[in-house]
Amino acid sequence: MDVTRILETDHREVEELFAKIEQAEGKSRQPLIDELATSLRAHMELEERVVYPAMQPVTGKEDVEEGKTEHDLARNSLAEVVELAPDTPGFGAALAALKAGISHHVEDEEDDVFPKLRKDGAKVLEEMATPFMKKRMELGMPMGADALAASSSKEELLAEAKGADVEGAASMNKDELAGALAEKMS
Repeated sequence: MDVTRILETDHREVEELFAKIEQAEGKSRQPLIDELATSLRAHMELEERVVYPAMQPVTGKEDVEEGKTEHDLARNSLAEVVELAPDTPGFGAALAALKAGISHHVEDEEDDVFPKLRKDGAKVLEEMATPFMKKRMELGMPMGADALAASSSKEELLAEAKGADVEGAASMNKDELAGALAEKMS
């Protein structure tokens, strides 16, 4: 399983949330801001607890430290956004700062870190798949069946489904396994 593909799906969802927040006005922003805060906090914890420790032998300590620093900056910016939400003066500037920091972090991961992992860390990606999925479930992070199917082989999905106690997993095809796992995680 290539967990980086799942993380990229998370990135796209956060980008969509930023766009929706920017288009919304007043109190209609609040549920979107709450969703953004929940998503970002869970994503950062998942990376820090599972992905970063596992990837360090492949990508190096510097990439791990940079990721953690960027997360700390994002947490500070996110706190400002939440404090100023939904439309206190300065909210727009706080949102823009958060968006810029997240965009930079996503670019670093998708242009540098994830390609290194895919090229030189296939074994690391394989070893982190189960802890990654368990932590995702623990954090209550939803995942679409499409993201699961795109990031995994049928055999990988079957192993994860068995680990998650999905009934009847052995008789399911790849799409059914991805759907059952996505449902289990929601």
